[in-house]
Amino acid sequence: MNIFVAYGYNPRDQWIKDMVSPIIESFGSTVITGEETYDGPNIPENVLTKIRRSDALLGFTTKRTTQNNVVWQTHQWVVMELAAAITLKKRVVEVREAGVDAQGGLAQNLQRIDYAEGARDKCLVDIVKAIGAWHQTDNVKIQLLPDGLANNDLRPLLRDRGLSCKYVIRVGNFEDGPFEAEIKPIKGGLFINAPSVPRDALIQINITYGNRVWSSDYESTDSYGIHLR
Repeated sequence: MNIFVAYGYNPRDQWIKDMVSPIIESFGSTVITGEETYDGPNIPENVLTKIRRSDALLGFTTKRTTQNNVVWQTHQWVVMELAAAITLKKRVVEVREAGVDAQGGLAQNLQRIDYAEGARDKCLVDIVKAIGAWHQTDNVKIQLLPDGLANNDLRPLLRDRGLSCKYVIRVGNFEDGPFEAEIKPIKGGLFINAPSVPRDALIQINITYGNRVWSSDYESTDSYGIHLR
């Protein structure tokens, strides 16, 4: 799993690189950062490309400057990276420091971890839990049902390049995909393989051929198969 870590590149936030990056790597994941110079008001294309290629984003909205000595602002580029990940429908967790203006972070309904400088250990425990949840995935093999539709409608088209199969993963309010899938004839029917699917996820399959469309509802990956119609 590639995890993009968005944070301020300054001495005060050095603990993120020193403590959080090793945690991510201990799960076997790769840390990606956007240590680039922002020359304008928009996110650079090379940073956006890194976020596209990441599976998830962990964004740290820590204190940067004060406003009227009361409200703390945060790093604008971190906010932009969080917003980009949400737009791209990546898995996102915001780690927001106590006292940071909520408007400087994100008000969307996304998972958030609270951080207090004097209780960093608690924050790190919560980060471990979040990353661990991202890694609770399975490779699932799903049969396309009903058998009549699979064998009569789809099987004759398997070698036709015009046949397209994609699936979408849904966990709570979060959707990821669509992802390309290859339909394979295996003894007993037609199947697709979906790698790295969260264990509590629902999956929807959409197959197209010209003007013809076969789609499923969101169903549990624990199901015997997914029904198309």
